Amino acid sequence: MKTQFEMERIWMDETELFYQIRLQLHTSVCSSNQDVYMQDETLQELIDSIAGFNNTWGKEPVIWQLLDPDAVYQKINLTFTLIDRTGTIQVDVFIHDEWPHDPFDHFHATFKFKTTMGQLDDLSAQLKRFIHRETDHVASLYER
Repeated sequence: MKTQFEMERIWMDETELFYQIRLQLHTSVCSSNQDVYMQDETLQELIDSIAGFNNTWGKEPVIWQLLDPDAVYQKINLTFTLIDRTGTIQVDVFIHDEWPHDPFDHFHATFKFKTTMGQLDDLSAQLKRFIHRETDHVASLYER
């Protein structure tokens, strides 16, 4: 099975208040690798969003937004939507990455992939281990 969501911690400040990750999102036709700075609270928001989505059985789509903490030139949105009664989830991805001083140096992508409700539970569990520094790598949301 191919993973569709991967995250790796590649750098952490001495106080452990924030770190740099490489977020990799894959589909059968494309992939995106984004290096972003993040805090534990941001990942906890993703865990809480997934829990809320699962607790309501996916009745409402959930959006998780990752914004660059220092500037608004980098934005990543993941939208989780239940698309059938068997627990198939569609993940819509929106990425906007633009360097502030060069209007021609930018990246914009919109794509989607499918996974299952059970895979969201796996992602949450791995993200919790990531936050607690038990691992530096997350690989989840396997191709359906």
